[in-house]
Amino acid sequence: MFRELTLMMLTMWPSIPLFLIQLHLAPNFWRRLGVWTYLVVFLEWLPVAYAISLWQEEILQHTVLTTTPILVLGITLVTAGFVLHAWTAKLLGIKATIGYAELKPQNDGYSLITSGPFSVVRHPSYVAHTLIFVGILMITGVIAVGITALADFLIAYFITIELEERELIQRFGNRYREYQMRVPKFFLKLAPRAEELKEA
Repeated sequence: MFRELTLMMLTMWPSIPLFLIQLHLAPNFWRRLGVWTYLVVFLEWLPVAYAISLWQEEILQHTVLTTTPILVLGITLVTAGFVLHAWTAKLLGIKATIGYAELKPQNDGYSLITSGPFSVVRHPSYVAHTLIFVGILMITGVIAVGITALADFLIAYFITIELEERELIQRFGNRYREYQMRVPKFFLKLAPRAEELKEA
């Protein structure tokens, strides 16, 4: 079961940055293309998925030893990641979750969500990705999963989120800037800032 989960994760993951980075780098082009964007990304992803499937034995054979406590922690992280992802998807709605809100931003009805996990970090979906990938690494010990987890974090934190927030500022203006000042991007804020203590 864990092998299938690992292979599915490694195979599906490239479609996420392929879609999001291209969408935010050239939004006007993809908005003109509309829902055909999904077909283009699917066709781009197919050779990557085929290559991973073709070389799956080589990819999955390099592992590190895991122990029972690490396995339990990994299962906990994967579970937490899926729960968090489901929670954010419920709050955002299916269209925003799959990127349709960026393709058709003129269709009003999309509001700035700041409740639930969005009151703790601005991008809980990416936190969920990290929890899932790190959890699968702990469960399987597959080195390729660790590399993917690191790549996902770096791409999301330094590229995708920056591009997304640029678009969100255009859409919501000062409301989003105030939200940025109030809520951290990815990592939990462990202690209130000095100015917040003064206000309290």
